[in-house]
Amino acid sequence: MTTIALSPQVASHITSIEGHTNDDKLLRLLETYLASQIRACEPEIWSYEVKYRSTFAEFARAWEQDEIPNKHSHEVERDYMEWEGLVAEKQRWLERLRRLPTSGT
Repeated sequence: MTTIALSPQVASHITSIEGHTNDDKLLRLLETYLASQIRACEPEIWSYEVKYRSTFAEFARAWEQDEIPNKHSHEVERDYMEWEGLVAEKQRWLERLRRLPTSGT
């Protein structure tokens, strides 16, 4: 077991967080934070899905099969790299969320 010391200023706010125990409250905060990180990736991913009318997995498959027009243009290569990074980042946040224990609330 690890003990976390909180300043009185922070500790006073913990009571306003839903949860039966401090662990439940901390889990709720972590869930909220991880969900916000996932949501932060989604608008940019969505913009690429709209632009290319596909998911990244479909786009990457089409890329490998040389089905993407102008695939070596600066814009398309940059989009590929940024989109790939966003999908990977979202997946990392999802994996962290999945590893969290469920709270008792």
